[in-house]
Amino acid sequence: MKLFFSATLKLAGWYLLILMTVSLLFSGIIFQVASSELDVQLNNWSKHHKTDGNTETTIIRDHPSISTTNLLISLGYLNLIVLLGGGVCAYILARRTLEPIEAAHDAQSRFTANASHQLRTPLAVIKAEAELALSDQHASKASLRQTLQSTLEETDRLTQLTETLLKLSSANRQLETTTETFDITDLTKKLITERKADARTVLITDEAITLTSHRLIVRELIAIILDNALRHSPRKSRVQVDIKAAHHRITICLTNDGQIAARDLPHIFERFFSGDQRTGGYGLGLSLAKQLAGALGGQLTAASRKGTTTFTISLPKTL
Repeated sequence: MKLFFSATLKLAGWYLLILMTVSLLFSGIIFQVASSELDVQLNNWSKHHKTDGNTETTIIRDHPSISTTNLLISLGYLNLIVLLGGGVCAYILARRTLEPIEAAHDAQSRFTANASHQLRTPLAVIKAEAELALSDQHASKASLRQTLQSTLEETDRLTQLTETLLKLSSANRQLETTTETFDITDLTKKLITERKADARTVLITDEAITLTSHRLIVRELIAIILDNALRHSPRKSRVQVDIKAAHHRITICLTNDGQIAARDLPHIFERFFSGDQRTGGYGLGLSLAKQLAGALGGQLTAASRKGTTTFTISLPKTL
């Protein structure tokens, strides 16, 4: 990007200016110290030797000027090396400094473009249906009712999208809620029952496992992954939920039939990414889940191979 390339050059220039200022300052100090030392040595020598004008005395008198010239040349070469080497290092340092900012800027640009696109689609549908209903002067009640129902559906989609975007922007602030100790197994069972997925879900856990964390956020995190597993697997297939406690962490593995393409796997946690799936979603759920897991001090990873996909949630037992 031209903007960040220009910023990199400017920042590298400032780094190089600071480096050369320090280098020249030290060179000046070294020159002054060396010159003073030479003068002191010459004065000491003159006090112990008579200046009779012979060749040896003349050479010794000219020695300070020769040494000073050599010193200036050496310092000049040294500063030239610092200039060239420092220029390269300054550019690399400036580039590394701006890389996170550039990545964040690119992500924000993609997010804005994707959000605009996702918002534009339902708005266009609502506008088109409203214009069609208004233009039809002989529209029946049934036709108008159907138009209103369609408009309501699109409005619900817009509401869902904006609510998810708000959750994404405030995921870290949700941690202001107080922590509590609860049974993660019981919580997961309730989520499965709420979705009427008891017949499709196999819950594997050895014992009641307690977790001290933000209950509502943990619930939202597991719900997103569970919904994703149920939605993206064959209707009659099983979803396995395996809960384990080890050391100071708890892992929740959700495995379902269906494989994510290798080219899509690195991008599934990106906002608005949906790959080749056509499920009517916005591609925000996994991104929100990833952010929630990080806010809880945990991790969310995914693996897909041999026709199955596993999402693993790892959380600390005590937050």
